[in-house]
Amino acid sequence: METTPAALQLLHDHARLPGAGAVLEAQQLSALLGRDIDLDRVRIKPGASVLVSHRAPAREKGPDGAGRAVSDVGWAQLVASADKRENALRRAARSGVRIDEHTSAPEGPYLLSGGLDSDPQLGREIHRLLGRLDGAPLRVLSYNPARHAVLLLPGSREVLRVSAQPLDDLLRVEGCWRELGLPTVPQRRWRDRPGVLIGEQWGHGDLARLAHHPLSMPAATRLGGIIARLHAADVTGRDLPEARVGELIPVTSRTVADLLPASAHRIERLSQRLREMLETGGDRVLIHGDLSPDQVLVSVDETAVPGEGHLPLRVVDLDRSGLGPRGADLGSWIASCLLAGVEEQATAFLRGYARHLDLPPRTELAAWTARALLSSALDPMRRYSADWPEKVARRLALAEIVLERPGRLPLPAPDAVEVRRGAQIPLVPATVEHAGRLLTVGRAWADDGRGLPLELTDPGAESAGQRLRAARLDPATGEVTVLESGTDPRLPGLARMLAQHPGAAVVSHRPGKRAVVRIDAAADGEPGASGERFVKIVRPGRAERLLRAIDRSSAFDGPFRTAEVLAADEDTVTFAALEGRLLHDGLSVQDGTWRRAWRETLSAWAEAVDASRRDLNAALPAGAEIADFHGPAAELAVLGDWAGRAAAVDPAGTAVRGRAFRLAERALRGLGEVERPALIHRDLHDKQVLWDPVTGPALLDVDTATLGDPALDAANLRAHATWRELQGIWTEEQAAVVREEVDRVAALGGIRPETLAAYESGTIARLACVYAFRPRWRGAAHAFAATLDPTGRTAEGEPERGLCSASGPDPRPAPAGDLTTPGGPSSAGGPTRAGDPTTPGGPASHLERSISR
Repeated sequence: METTPAALQLLHDHARLPGAGAVLEAQQLSALLGRDIDLDRVRIKPGASVLVSHRAPAREKGPDGAGRAVSDVGWAQLVASADKRENALRRAARSGVRIDEHTSAPEGPYLLSGGLDSDPQLGREIHRLLGRLDGAPLRVLSYNPARHAVLLLPGSREVLRVSAQPLDDLLRVEGCWRELGLPTVPQRRWRDRPGVLIGEQWGHGDLARLAHHPLSMPAATRLGGIIARLHAADVTGRDLPEARVGELIPVTSRTVADLLPASAHRIERLSQRLREMLETGGDRVLIHGDLSPDQVLVSVDETAVPGEGHLPLRVVDLDRSGLGPRGADLGSWIASCLLAGVEEQATAFLRGYARHLDLPPRTELAAWTARALLSSALDPMRRYSADWPEKVARRLALAEIVLERPGRLPLPAPDAVEVRRGAQIPLVPATVEHAGRLLTVGRAWADDGRGLPLELTDPGAESAGQRLRAARLDPATGEVTVLESGTDPRLPGLARMLAQHPGAAVVSHRPGKRAVVRIDAAADGEPGASGERFVKIVRPGRAERLLRAIDRSSAFDGPFRTAEVLAADEDTVTFAALEGRLLHDGLSVQDGTWRRAWRETLSAWAEAVDASRRDLNAALPAGAEIADFHGPAAELAVLGDWAGRAAAVDPAGTAVRGRAFRLAERALRGLGEVERPALIHRDLHDKQVLWDPVTGPALLDVDTATLGDPALDAANLRAHATWRELQGIWTEEQAAVVREEVDRVAALGGIRPETLAAYESGTIARLACVYAFRPRWRGAAHAFAATLDPTGRTAEGEPERGLCSASGPDPRPAPAGDLTTPGGPSSAGGPTRAGDPTTPGGPASHLERSISR
């Protein structure tokens, strides 16, 4: 994927070599090589060299679908040193392999390129290997230029690992693992070559790729027990190397600071915190050294390994394994899961570990996790990710929030954490077992008299359209009843709609209240039809209420694009799809697109507010007052309802939410009468807004719209910006831009800073209650509530202890309305992601993701 011009310029500046664009830009390198290529990895030594690996864009599948042909993979290097150029050409000549030189200036820098067999460090070994294998159809599974290559022999199902360094230490460590009975894949030297090992191709993928397999969580728990046994092993007297985990403060931090000068202060602050929190001495045990889900191979064949049960596993890539601090493994695993959006995998692993060994203190785990995030900060750049600056910034922001709020860590409960603190088990589980499969609980709602409605995800569903399931949880017994796929007794329109449109997919389902179905006209086989439409399904007779809400919100139509109603009956309303990108997904900050999108969105909102006031003034008789509108008292009533609901399902968070409620209550009661009511959305957030650079902003759901205080909408957006940052979905910079733009439009609209701050406090307290029903974000919601009172004091000023009361820097953003203080909390950010974490398996459509907030 081609990276952005701004990101390329950062790489050019960092390289400090004339002509670096020839290797850093795929288009330029393709022209030099005479064929289309995609860049795969990049390694830069400022002022000295730029080394990249590349691959053919469309790979030819191997006999078993794995890897790439050797001819599809290559490298290119720009070097400043004439000696390095001559050495590379001399080695190639001795081996009889080809290196192309593309340099015209005799004084350099020098641009060289070649295939796998002429790699600057691996070429000689690979050339010899290819010769001895006599034309065997090798496939390249992995290639890191001048470091290592992993090659597959398809006919024999054997894997060769070629390294630039001797692999004696790896063989010694691997032998120790096997003697301890720990599952790994045996390897041996290939033809006595010190840098080449051969072993069996094993399994069907790794725990990263199979994170949503129904049995992946039990496998992660089992792995936790295996790593605990590794850490507890008595290796006294064994000749083992030091683990290759690098310096306590990762050296990559200096490179990141050079690449992104604006982050230098943040990196120094992180480094100083780590120096204070991590010990240089401490116990040294046998560790993996680079533990993450992609280092764990799994087999989906339950009979593959007798005695190992479901999803047998093997821990691989032991080249960094040796003696070191166990926190390095635990922090590496947690960091990998946080970045991948599979916190439940971290929890499952730590639960298995805690059954055999006590976990380190939460603050120590936080420090090792932050260190792992800082150590891996350059990975998106090294892997040539298109938006690597945002991803690097996200890792730094996530490291900060982990240090500041250790409660953000996905530690297991209740046995390892909450029971020791006397807390109670949350009512809503993270997973539900049904028909032999493990379903993930995405969302839940308060008991409506028939049990708690649950929305579940089935990662093992045969099709994406069947992935979403609905269920009911009996609060008295904890028993979960899963509804038949695509059915709901109180929403008969759901089954009817799916029967009429076999290709349709359920994208949201709140049992007993509403569902949304996506229909792709072309896939549905409708003659002459194309495009998507969405059908909102409600209880019989309730569609009219939805249509009235749409009419009531007409002031939004014009400033915003809104969805056209295509059809309606007593329990369904069909909408046309809207073009654009959900603002939730994030846009580039560096090129100004993110700020432009939010400025246009907020300008449209302000225009709609003004238009509704004009309509209201025209409709009201002279001197008449509005009798019913949503102001501070109404918002406080909503907050009180949510506080009661949350206490019923998440008693562990009651204390921290209670403090947040009291502070928000005091702020809201201090507001005066609403002077200028207008049409407000009442639930305005980033998943309700699409933006397109040509057609501008679009608004999705408007059924909550009513007359009220516009400051509530502005505060809702501001609070959501901080929440997205805490979730790790937006970067610190993205969240800061949103808060700045909200403050700007609020000031222009005459919203007082204290009014905005009061409603923002209420929104934070309310969101902490809403997310108490969402297992994945429950811990983060505790931390979010604590941002209102980071000292752990009540509104009356008395100290009060709770699960999330933590000391440390005040993580709260700049006060609402302070236009001179951009930014916000140093907390998790990013967006981040290729797809929404609530919809495993790929990116979701705009509407289905707006309703999974």
